[in-house]
Amino acid sequence: MAPEPGKMIGFRTILFTLHMVFFGWMAFLISTAYAMILYQDKDRWARMAPWFPACRRTAFFKSARREISGIFRGSLVPPEEKGALASATHGLVIFLLIAQGSAGAYVMLGVRSDGTMRPDTLLALDFHAFIGKLIWIFLIGHVCMFIFHLMFGHRKILDVFQRVSIPWK
Repeated sequence: MAPEPGKMIGFRTILFTLHMVFFGWMAFLISTAYAMILYQDKDRWARMAPWFPACRRTAFFKSARREISGIFRGSLVPPEEKGALASATHGLVIFLLIAQGSAGAYVMLGVRSDGTMRPDTLLALDFHAFIGKLIWIFLIGHVCMFIFHLMFGHRKILDVFQRVSIPWK
């Protein structure tokens, strides 16, 4: 809940400021750095949203079905195959972060000086909160998949992470 104008700074106001600074800007910086490093090739950008072009849609669903059935059997796709499901999930979350940031900025700019909001700003606030819950589900899913990878696939923690070679010029 947003702090009310004219009230003393309390715990809620400090939490709201931390939410804006830490979650908002850090999510922006991390997702931008992630996109710049991992998706510097144009082919990798197509992996983030493989359901967009019709020619890739069937390959995406085929790969996703194979990966999901493997998860339920306890067998993982080898990391060098770079399955479509993980890439599509990361692409979807980057789209969610962009939508959440846009809704949050709309709400921040739409609050009147007396603390009231128009109906469209309230709708944007509900949308912002809903996407926040989806992103928390995504983060919890990441931790679960990390543990799943350690149990059934990779035997070392660093083997879970993809090593990125950055061509420094």
